[in-house]
Amino acid sequence: MTSFLDELKEVCDQEWTKIKAGRFYRMVQTSTPELQRQLYIRAMVEVYHYTKNNAINQAAATFNEDHRRIGLLRFAMKHALEELGHENMVVSDLASIGIDDSVFDNPPLPATEALNGYLYSLAIRGGVIPRLGYSFWAEDSYEHLAPLLEVCKNQLKLSDKQLSFFIAHSVIDAKHADDVNKAIQRWVATEQDRQAVKQVARTTLYLTGQILESVANEF
Repeated sequence: MTSFLDELKEVCDQEWTKIKAGRFYRMVQTSTPELQRQLYIRAMVEVYHYTKNNAINQAAATFNEDHRRIGLLRFAMKHALEELGHENMVVSDLASIGIDDSVFDNPPLPATEALNGYLYSLAIRGGVIPRLGYSFWAEDSYEHLAPLLEVCKNQLKLSDKQLSFFIAHSVIDAKHADDVNKAIQRWVATEQDRQAVKQVARTTLYLTGQILESVANEF
């Protein structure tokens, strides 16, 4: 199974390579500090809009699972519970730089709606196992976010306390990432399962890339 985790990481790394070659990453690393600030704020609003749904669509993924798969159900429900309220870190981070929480009243971008809609659809029709493809990278993406964090710290002069969604959250996610890896090793048992997990990882990363490109296109 370790080889499958390696395969899955390769799929995710390929998608991240495409994302980091996109307009959003280029702009956030080369623009003026004022535009960097605006890109950061705008992107975090979209992060808020999909993060607030993660606990709910994770819980919804248990709907079609066999009641006898107690371990898998326990994992999904516990993970969902632990995801509740993480969007409030985004609210706190933006408040620390003077952004009123009314900014979150704006509707999400179409790409964000697409990601949310896909995850809810996946939860009901696919269940817990395919959704592991999303959790696999979402809980362990900090190496790919390093260029953005560098801009936040060095150009925007934000402290770790002002970046709680990325800094404090990463401590929580390290445990979650380990739990997800163990869940994949235990329950992703068939070739059909493996292909489904890969497809969800690929699709959700693609949609995340589209969210960032949509943010960049607003500027």
